[in-house]
Amino acid sequence: MTDSHRTEEEFKNGHVENALNIPYMFNTPKGRVKNPKFVDQVLAVSGKEDHLLVGCQSGVRSVYATTDLLEAEFKHVCNMGGGYIAWIGNGFAVKKPNPVEL
Repeated sequence: MTDSHRTEEEFKNGHVENALNIPYMFNTPKGRVKNPKFVDQVLAVSGKEDHLLVGCQSGVRSVYATTDLLEAEFKHVCNMGGGYIAWIGNGFAVKKPNPVEL
């Protein structure tokens, strides 16, 4: 799974086990901007023949990211409909940060 489309902050708060975080968008003082190196960063960790499940927080950004990957000739890319919110809503396993002990 490529959890590529959630911001670093979203990813740190919890993510699908073994997911890679390659942000499609970055938060800036002027709002979110597209990561111009996104496709190259995905290509650095997976081949164009690999099977990729692409997700984000709600399933919207990952549609755009999936489209970009398909246009870059990745062969087996699927969007995770509903995103991370749907994933946890369906009770699937997630990795969350360890709580800080006081």
